[in-house]
Amino acid sequence: MSLSALAIFFGVLLLFVSTWYGLSYLFSPHMDEPDGYARVTGNCGDTMEISIKVRKGRVVETQCATDGCSMSKQCIESAARLAFKKKIEEIRSLNMTHIADEVGHVPDSHLHCAQLAEITLQRALDDYSRTQQPLRQG
Repeated sequence: MSLSALAIFFGVLLLFVSTWYGLSYLFSPHMDEPDGYARVTGNCGDTMEISIKVRKGRVVETQCATDGCSMSKQCIESAARLAFKKKIEEIRSLNMTHIADEVGHVPDSHLHCAQLAEITLQRALDDYSRTQQPLRQG
């Protein structure tokens, strides 16, 4: 294989991958004005994000995304599913074990995905709680 053929191959590959990521970002649903939002990057390099809308103390809508592996995707989607229609107090008690159980089988080498999903969900709740605090006048 000649050097120019190799350069063309990698150019086409780069174009394909860039188009794939661009289209998946454009067509991923995004939540307008979430009540709580978090974006967390784990030690593995995967980034998870979750948005929640809350009405009368209950999560009525969730949106999640990750740029990580399929196990990261399953874990953050499970965290969002577990939070849906639950009260904030109930969601506070969710942990990585609940998320791993919801996913099904999470290999030991990917337990950090469930932990990252837990952290991301809890930070979204923290964000929601901060917005619900009355403003202090000082």
